[in-house]
Amino acid sequence: MDIDTARFTIRNAFRISGDLQALLRFLKRRCDADEYKEYATAIAHAIDLVNAALLNRTIKVFPELEREIEERISGHGRYI
Repeated sequence: MDIDTARFTIRNAFRISGDLQALLRFLKRRCDADEYKEYATAIAHAIDLVNAALLNRTIKVFPELEREIEERISGHGRYI
């Protein structure tokens, strides 16, 4: 993997996590409390898996991207 591929991977990992968080907010408005709790647990697990599989692995190969991520988030409020 080259650094441009790593950046693309990181952008997509953040997008996927963001989409799952949006889904969670949607489900909170539409589901009863017990059903929402089940979805929330599953979605949190999915986000954790995305982080482990994509973000953590990519940053391990390119640790200099961690600072880039932090700068983008602090400057724009998000990575994408």
